[in-house]
Amino acid sequence: MRPVHPNTVQKFASAFAYGRNGLSLQELLDYFAQYQANVPSLHSLQQGTTKGSAFLECVASLTPENQRQALYDLCDNPPPAQYPMPNEEVRRDLLVHLMQGDGHSPLGVSLSELTLRGLRNQWFTAASRLSESPASAITAARALLETTCKTILQELGELPDRSGDLGKLYKQTRIRLGIDPKMNLSQAVHQIINGLTQVVEGTAAISNAAGDRHGLAEGERITELSIASLCVHASGSVSLFLARAYKDMLRGPSET
Repeated sequence: MRPVHPNTVQKFASAFAYGRNGLSLQELLDYFAQYQANVPSLHSLQQGTTKGSAFLECVASLTPENQRQALYDLCDNPPPAQYPMPNEEVRRDLLVHLMQGDGHSPLGVSLSELTLRGLRNQWFTAASRLSESPASAITAARALLETTCKTILQELGELPDRSGDLGKLYKQTRIRLGIDPKMNLSQAVHQIINGLTQVVEGTAAISNAAGDRHGLAEGERITELSIASLCVHASGSVSLFLARAYKDMLRGPSET
């Protein structure tokens, strides 16, 4: 996969990191640090570095895939900022430019409420509850899966399953995204895709038995941190997988 074209990155920098518009210097450094660990820090930048130059350095430090994810998320749902951010029309134009640069048709392009940054934040929120309340963390993990599936289906114009059965909701989402275990896949990939279903069904079962969605029977509680942690992090991984598959379906996989 090749890096995003410099002209495209420059357009983003001008929109999101110029003068008293867009992200502050610290805000943009913090933003890109959510996508990869080796982005520049305030201390590593040369004195007098402008926001625009720092933006370019941050993008250049990312892998090509993470470059696209970070820029997609800026278009879809930019973070809170000290200065005014680009409006929806400008962000949609930037998204079109990014897609065209990858050789994809921008026909009917639309912004999405689903961002990898947002999912990671929800994931971290669930994980932060583990030590104090494993049951609450499990409930948050289930909510992360439900929210991801429902957002994808709603944005695709499909009514999400309302039965409360997380397994059914996930299956509906998987089918809509074209993720089919019966596809002509290697045995290893087939096992992984089937494993996702097991993660979802296991999360639902544990949540029903030990989460705090419906309250626990008197004296009953989950105290096994390792199981709760597994539930949270497995759910986070499945949610990110679904989000990436959704973005690829909307905008096409990036060219190599």
